[in-house]
Amino acid sequence: MAIKLMAVTDDAYEAADLIRILMEIHPYVDHVQIREKRKPAGKVYQLCKELLDEGLPAHKLWLNDRMDIALLLGLKQVHIPGHGLPLEELKKLYPDLRIGAPVHSFEEAVQAESVGAAYALYGHCFPTASKKGKSPQPLANLRYIRQNTHIPLYAIGGIEVERLASLKAFELEGVAVMSSIFSAANPLDAVKKLREECLRLEEIH
Repeated sequence: MAIKLMAVTDDAYEAADLIRILMEIHPYVDHVQIREKRKPAGKVYQLCKELLDEGLPAHKLWLNDRMDIALLLGLKQVHIPGHGLPLEELKKLYPDLRIGAPVHSFEEAVQAESVGAAYALYGHCFPTASKKGKSPQPLANLRYIRQNTHIPLYAIGGIEVERLASLKAFELEGVAVMSSIFSAANPLDAVKKLREECLRLEEIH
């Protein structure tokens, strides 16, 4: 089973630089999640519009917590954070919308699956600079979720090339990566190395 790659932006770049990076890396990832918490709505809208105009495929683009922008742009994918809008109500109003949900426990994964979430994002799985001082979520929970639900499951948090092999046994849909891409000196090289390792692991039975 192929391990899919989701690149999650880290709100550290100006729009022009972020567009340049995303246009370089998107051929090597399956999903791009725009997580720009500090940018105002107008800036995020313009960023996404330019990405689409430049040729980033709409089916790859997920908006974090910005239902309004997704609807304006006609996008079909949103990631709703734990403190965000109620998934069940969103699915009732927008049944065709694909919604990703963060989970930290088996119970949350069951809930996400029951309301029709497109995927569950579990983490953080390893120590990461974006969660300084916070202990990772137990990988044993990840295994239990995978064995007892059918929802597509992604791991996030401290995902590095060297750690991908340890996740293969969990039979995940994919991994979501922030720091290893956007804090890298060369994001394109970083993404290519992640993709190469995913492909290598895919060949191992």
